Amino acid sequence: MIDSSRCGTVALPMDEQEAQFVPDLQRDLPLASTITQRVQEKLREEILAGRMPPGSRIKIADLAARYGLSHMPVREALQALQGEGLVTLSPNRGASVRAVDATLIRNLFGIREALEGHLAAEAAASITPATIATLRKIHEDYDAATREGEVPAMVRLNKALHRVVHCAAGNEEAVRLLDQHAALIGALRIGLGYAPGRPDAIRGEHLALIEALARGDGETARTVQAAHVRAARDDMLALLARQQQAA
Repeated sequence: MIDSSRCGTVALPMDEQEAQFVPDLQRDLPLASTITQRVQEKLREEILAGRMPPGSRIKIADLAARYGLSHMPVREALQALQGEGLVTLSPNRGASVRAVDATLIRNLFGIREALEGHLAAEAAASITPATIATLRKIHEDYDAATREGEVPAMVRLNKALHRVVHCAAGNEEAVRLLDQHAALIGALRIGLGYAPGRPDAIRGEHLALIEALARGDGETARTVQAAHVRAARDDMLALLARQQQAA
């Protein structure tokens, strides 16, 4: 079983040369983030905020000059954003911004539904009482964030809860695939928020998942988790459509 406290890739800390660029590259990111991760976060933020519109060309040389960096971390950040679905890389045309549309969201959540349902079923077979206790504590914290209407905290705690379940399944490859789009989905959720009533529904879905895991009921855990992902998808699609109609 994977230790949920260590599950996933740990970023190497920045060196002194990289650290001097922190003020321009998301100073609020974890100090352990690499400079490539900081460029990735900054570009994701600009794309989702509309400052880099769909179809626009991205020139590595221009970004490197703006941030005072070599081409390498910028190129690596763009490759990571391609993996998220935000950027298209072509040997002839270079990099360009992809539209964040309903098709992209359906595709991302389709992947998550299959993988997360599978991981929930796997986790139920071996999850420990200590991990169940961790899930219950996160659920309590999520309840508190919901009462306060703190969307960023809700997004963070939702991610934390599912991360614990994913890691309990002991499938590192599946966790890495989910991590590929986790930051994008989180950023979209913070930007779009939740429809009225959705946070309370999430609380119920989380509790049903925790109870199924505590019973060791893998099939129910799979069913609950898959339904949870579909509900999140439908909520995000409705909010995106409303945002586009208002634009």
